Amino acid sequence: MNELDLRHLPCPGPVIEVRKLLDAGERHIRVLVADELSRSNVTRFATSRRAGVRAEPSPSGGFVVEITASEVSSTPPAEGDQGLECPLPGDENAAAGTGRPLVVQVSSDRMGRGDGELGALLLRSFLKTQAQLEPQHRPDAIIFYNAGVRLCCEGSGLLEDLRRLEAEGIEIIACGTCLSYFGLASKLVVGRGSDMLEIASRLAGAGHIVRP
Repeated sequence: MNELDLRHLPCPGPVIEVRKLLDAGERHIRVLVADELSRSNVTRFATSRRAGVRAEPSPSGGFVVEITASEVSSTPPAEGDQGLECPLPGDENAAAGTGRPLVVQVSSDRMGRGDGELGALLLRSFLKTQAQLEPQHRPDAIIFYNAGVRLCCEGSGLLEDLRRLEAEGIEIIACGTCLSYFGLASKLVVGRGSDMLEIASRLAGAGHIVRP
């Protein structure tokens, strides 16, 4: 049995480590995780891989999660791996209790599916609202990638709104690769461009990730 103490890793770190072991063909895995959030994510992920899971509190703190893989556990289900996203709490901000940042991911220039004009209106309303939230519920950073980077560039109708968010101390980050892909590297007006290493690190260290 492969045993790992993952209590030093914030979500989704434990899930990523378990995924590596399952992908490598490990059949019996025993991990220690720090809190209920990590226990829930590891359990959900292992279940999505059709593995058996048993979890219980650890005498030394946190939870012990034992995973027994089936013959198909190393193969992701058709819809892709589940559990890499920290779950949204019902009525409280996950980051508030962890001390870790809240990050908003914006991957499009509209919110939801359906009417494009309505989607653009909804996203603008969502972003404007972030500065109106109580300080403990505001995001520490908003990361824009794929078509979402257009919102930070010349011609965007959200530039003034994003400037207000920056003025409130909310960091605006745009994917540099995406800016280059769309020919917008010289047209970034609000925020700063960044690379995937920083973006991946910010997401891995987040206490709560919101995807509108």
